[in-house]
Amino acid sequence: MRAAYGEQPPKPSGRPKVLPEDVVWKPPGHYDRPAWTEEMLRSWVKALQTVEELDVVWRVCAEPGSPGVRGQVIAEYLSPELTGKPALTAMGVVSRRMNRAAREMWAGEMPFVIHEAKRTRTVDRAVAAILLDALAQHPLWPRMRHHSNPPSLGS
Repeated sequence: MRAAYGEQPPKPSGRPKVLPEDVVWKPPGHYDRPAWTEEMLRSWVKALQTVEELDVVWRVCAEPGSPGVRGQVIAEYLSPELTGKPALTAMGVVSRRMNRAAREMWAGEMPFVIHEAKRTRTVDRAVAAILLDALAQHPLWPRMRHHSNPPSLGS
């Protein structure tokens, strides 16, 4: 009816419906946090705009599961010329952009468990497999440091 009068259809209001069978990962211990589907994970990687953002995903996914990757290790991986607080500050800027992209997917934050006390980022193995596959299909993949040697998740 709206098309007949030249009106735009209404924009969807709110998060798309996620069926339980589509859920790949849900943040543990947070009943109110949205679950991630494979489609959301792949869309999130596509939404990342810089090599630095992709490098964070790469670094966290290279070592999935516990104990996780320390923030300082990720920061110095992103900015090898920086150490200490300057490296963490630079990583904070990248993390905020990544969180913004996740919010656009109707997720609260990145698909990692962020443990502030231990200062670690941990990714579920199933999520890591999807993210690494999506990274290899990203247009910025050839510019990434390790594009020719993707990590193997093993068994």
